[in-house]
Amino acid sequence: MRKGYILFAFMWMCIHASGQSAPEALKLIKEVTQKFNKVRDYQVDAEIDARISFLKILPQKAKVFYKSPNKFHVESKGIAILPKQNFDQIFSLLNTESNFMAFISGSENLNGAATSIVNVVPLADTSDLVLAKLWIDVAQGLIVKSQLTTKTNGTVLIEYIYKTWNALALPDKTIFTVDVKRFKIPKAISADINSKATQEDKNKPQKPGRIIISFSNYKINKGIDDKVFAK
Repeated sequence: MRKGYILFAFMWMCIHASGQSAPEALKLIKEVTQKFNKVRDYQVDAEIDARISFLKILPQKAKVFYKSPNKFHVESKGIAILPKQNFDQIFSLLNTESNFMAFISGSENLNGAATSIVNVVPLADTSDLVLAKLWIDVAQGLIVKSQLTTKTNGTVLIEYIYKTWNALALPDKTIFTVDVKRFKIPKAISADINSKATQEDKNKPQKPGRIIISFSNYKINKGIDDKVFAK
């Protein structure tokens, strides 16, 4: 662990001193963003399954709306527990090269796919994101896993599963793994009839929580009124 930290620090100092991203890293990022940038807007049905030990809450149905470049809205009759780091936020950062620096820190085989590990450091101090570690499938030009280190929610690990819309970098499922001690639960959760957490449950040692979001019935580039995002 110590050795890995020292190596990362050394690489970060080198790239920070140069003030530039590594060209190989930018090439991989560009391949990913070119896919997603074909999406002007989308609407999709979602099922949100929050598996957090001290919360007894049923999977929730929701509708997710997105409009380029950074409008995002979720509608649900129940209480949808979603990480702040939704799938589209990383693209808002990656679309402008001057907003970040990036370099390749290694490679890994994930489920039979060769991936390059790209570290992305935002340059704006106002960003909630401190560091993004992206596993990019080299052959397909897709982010298949990311590890986001944030100021508000600690470290969030995200896995992306694609089947239908690979060409647009839209996942069929995302799996978030969160640190429940740092993860911010919506205040309204205490009023939800499906949530019956006890003090005893909260005091037990907590395992990482998982939030599984399954997407279906994408409607892409059909046009979405801005009023949807003002709700």
